[in-house]
Amino acid sequence: MRNSIGSAIPLFKIKFEEKGKIKDIKEMIVRIDGLSSCLYGQLVNMGDDVKGIIMGFDEENVLALVLGDQGRLRMGQPVSGVSEPFKIPVGRNFVGRMVSAMGEPCDHRGDVEPDDYLPVLRDSIPITGRDPLSDFLETGTKIIDSIMPLAKGQRQLILGDRMTGKTVIAIDAILNQKGKDVICIYCCIGKSISGLQKTLSIMHDSGALDYTVVVAANDNAPVGEQYLVPFSAAAMAEYFVSQGEDVLVIFDDLTKHAWAYRQLSLLLDRPPGREAYPGDVFYVQTQLMERAGRFNEEHGGGTMTFLGLAETLQGDLTGYIPSNLVSMCDGQVYLNSSIFAEGFRPAIDLNLSLSIVGGKVQPAMLKALSMDLSADYARYTEVLKLSRVSSGLSEESERIVRKGEVIRSMLQQDQYKPVSIAEQIILLHAIQTRVLEGLSDDEKGEFRDGVYAYVHQHNAILIDKLNAGGEMTPEISAGLDEVIAAFLKDQATEE
Repeated sequence: MRNSIGSAIPLFKIKFEEKGKIKDIKEMIVRIDGLSSCLYGQLVNMGDDVKGIIMGFDEENVLALVLGDQGRLRMGQPVSGVSEPFKIPVGRNFVGRMVSAMGEPCDHRGDVEPDDYLPVLRDSIPITGRDPLSDFLETGTKIIDSIMPLAKGQRQLILGDRMTGKTVIAIDAILNQKGKDVICIYCCIGKSISGLQKTLSIMHDSGALDYTVVVAANDNAPVGEQYLVPFSAAAMAEYFVSQGEDVLVIFDDLTKHAWAYRQLSLLLDRPPGREAYPGDVFYVQTQLMERAGRFNEEHGGGTMTFLGLAETLQGDLTGYIPSNLVSMCDGQVYLNSSIFAEGFRPAIDLNLSLSIVGGKVQPAMLKALSMDLSADYARYTEVLKLSRVSSGLSEESERIVRKGEVIRSMLQQDQYKPVSIAEQIILLHAIQTRVLEGLSDDEKGEFRDGVYAYVHQHNAILIDKLNAGGEMTPEISAGLDEVIAAFLKDQATEE
């Protein structure tokens, strides 16, 4: 449809109401007859305070997803359709609260006064409305910040088998945004109530709820809500982006989102394809992930970073959903169950993990110290494999093993304890100067856990310089050498 000067009229600008009736009910999917002019994503009113959202069409009927209690619906019941998209309430007052996929508070703390209403299903901002990624996002996980850094506005996938620590990395990223002017949105998709309560407890105890919105559809929520909840979280984030703010969104997890869509697609009579998923599951999740980015001033000037979690089965990265998600993200963090079983935390496989765009924004000091870290660790793992089948190691191989053991020890990290950039730089400097290679495992652990507090106590000015993220000057390098040597001396004296 076009106006008198030939320009297209935006969808939903012309409002009119049309009537139809329910022809068929299949669990949460309703087939409606009579809505000849409706649009995808449009709201329909089915009566008895039950609404629906248009999900598809066939030759004669409209297919709608029920948003509410489908038990109230009856065959032949009248349906009215208004040419408006499905919107949810958004705003500053939602920070610190938990809401459903419909934007309704579900934490028993009363209503929330919204600042605006935004459509849930919408196109991503075009490339002309975006700016290059230019800011570093500190996750607090040493391996990620040093070897596979993230930029604000990036889409990064965290994948691995069940119980390998995917959610821990995501929650650490939220905890690490404290005091950094980043709004966080934690989107729970199909998790158990106990798992969600544990996550909320961790964020509450650390004060992270002061800057976090929780958008949840747990495993006993309707399948339709589990499908819609990541789009609702993105809409919530877009409000803050429009105010020029930086937003970090965690999707936990997108595998369960694909499961929910698979159930809906069977009821929508869409033919199953690979692993019984419909062919458009790729398009559906791409629509979601493309909403991340850094936007120009015309679109608010904020950034929206996505960390999507996905589950693999027995380490199979070639599974349909994991491979789909990898292709639409700017890199992946792969957690290996074998590494997890060895006791290394976080169990990140450096050979299969990468970040495509984050290296451009990594602080210069961190970049200089971590440049060869991944290669050194890869050589260490290869030498260890060869040592199992050979009788001895050459002098060069022993040198590689000593450095690799130090790298492994320094990159170990306890859960829910994010590490600052300054502390990471101290540890990486100790690795590069090779001052820890003669220490026992216990002594390395004491250094890793205690050196930052020691430096902060004896040379707080140096900590400020490290956090500034500038170039590694001879003065800073000498200061690090001095304070590390002093710590090791005091450590030896105590023993």
